[in-house]
Amino acid sequence: MERDYYQILEVTREASEKDIKRAYHRLARERHPDKGTTPEQIQQLQEEFSLISTAYNTLKDTEKRAEYDVRLGKEDARRSEGESEPSGGKATTAAGGAPAAGTGARTVGPRERASIAQRAYSKGMQLFNVGDFPRASEFLEAAIKNDDSQALYHAKLAAALMRAHKGFNRAVSAVQRAIELDPYNVEHRLVQGEIYETVGSKTKAIATYREILKWDASNVQAQERLSALGGSGVSLLDKVRRYFKRH
Repeated sequence: MERDYYQILEVTREASEKDIKRAYHRLARERHPDKGTTPEQIQQLQEEFSLISTAYNTLKDTEKRAEYDVRLGKEDARRSEGESEPSGGKATTAAGGAPAAGTGARTVGPRERASIAQRAYSKGMQLFNVGDFPRASEFLEAAIKNDDSQALYHAKLAAALMRAHKGFNRAVSAVQRAIELDPYNVEHRLVQGEIYETVGSKTKAIATYREILKWDASNVQAQERLSALGGSGVSLLDKVRRYFKRH
């Protein structure tokens, strides 16, 4: 199996920028073509040094590394899903989807997956903030595949899918997962209400905003959206209170 860039630099997938730079300089000293004493050795070292340089130039760049980690995560997932014993039919993957020992694929630990997820999330949010919602959703999906425990990953995926006008069912399931993980965060419920509004599900949107006001009776966004939908979001008493706050 072809080595990945982390294996080429002999570092883990959660290696810091300093670790990657240190590994590159060490390998560059050890395997520089100038170390060769015969044409064959020089040729071999040139090939190795080219791989080392390619790996370093990718992993030292935050954006390129995030994109590479997403591709690597997809390859790991395909290997995990596709590997099985030829005769017994028993899957050769360990718990959590990581390849089991002896299958030829390196096991990716929880800390490495969390690190990959964080980089994929960061890249996804860069794309989200510049309005590239379809690509943002791909990176956010990759973040979730590597770490399903972060409510924010799910909530931002839901928002990206909604703004990309695709994957309504996936957007709903993502925001529901965010609420499940962080039930006290009304921001996730606001995203849920916005999704329902986007697809024209007025009844569900009203129910969502009313649920928010049970948790946070003074939430202005929920009140305004509920009022706009005809659900009496801002009461007369609230209007009076706001008036006296302003005067």
